[in-house]
Amino acid sequence: MEFIMYTLIAISVFLVWRKPAEEKLAFRLFWAGSAMSIILFLIAVSSSFVPAINL
Repeated sequence: MEFIMYTLIAISVFLVWRKPAEEKLAFRLFWAGSAMSIILFLIAVSSSFVPAINL
């Protein structure tokens, strides 16, 4: 899942760099990758049984 989100963000950076006319598509891909990142973080935080401390 992380590979997909980082790939979406990398594609959006490439589109802005090489084809500025595709900025709208790049913006959508960037937000899709960012949303996936936030969702995965929230799932990891809400489903942890032990707080993030050293045991």
